[in-house]
Order: sequence, then C-alpha cells, then structure tokens
Amino acid sequence: MINDPDTRDLLTEAREVLLDSLAPGLAGEQKYQALMIANAMGMAIREIEQRAEGEPEATDRVLSQFLAGHQLPDDPLQGEQTLARALRERSLDGDDPELRSVLRGLTEARLRINNPGFLK
Repeated sequence: MINDPDTRDLLTEAREVLLDSLAPGLAGEQKYQALMIANAMGMAIREIEQRAEGEPEATDRVLSQFLAGHQLPDDPLQGEQTLARALRERSLDGDDPELRSVLRGLTEARLRINNPGFLK
C-alpha cells in the first residue's frame, strides 16, 4: 500500500504554501482573502486533530449526560439546540455550577478550533 498523505497533511502543506509563498506577494483585498482562506484551513486542520483525539465525542457525552440529568430530550444531533432552547425558556437555573461547566466546556471546545489563541 502506498503511504499517501492524509487530509490533515494535505491541508497543512497547502496552508503553508499559501502563507509562505503566495500571500506575501499579494496586497489589499487579495491578501485579505488569502489570509481568510488560510484561517479557514487552520480551523479545518484543528477540527481534524480534535476528532482524532476524540474530543467532540467527549464533549457530546458530557452534554448528553447533562441533558439526561435534567430530563431534557437527548438527540445527539440536536443537543446544543436543546440546551439553547432550555436556556431561552429559562427552564434551567443559570446559577447551576453543572450548567456553567457544560457551557464552559462547549465554549472551550469551539475556541480550540476557531481561536485557540484566545484560551491562552
């Protein structure tokens, strides 16, 4: 079997070429667009890495346990929407430490993909 690069490797290499070779020669709107593309590629790379580490499943499991413990519907594809609806309807206590922990976990999981520098 040929040892092909995986999606993460391909994205990483393409992002490096974009940032190191192409973007420096661009100006104005084109440079902005190139940097937006590089940012999106970085997010995709981090998401692939998170999936490989099993983080989305762990975050989903914590949310699922929280919803079940509060007798809220637990649809794996709708967990965050269920939580948001319960918050809007004020059927959860905003001072609940477990709720705050779940919300913090969800926020940090998103930030690790979208803006990991913010967590530092």
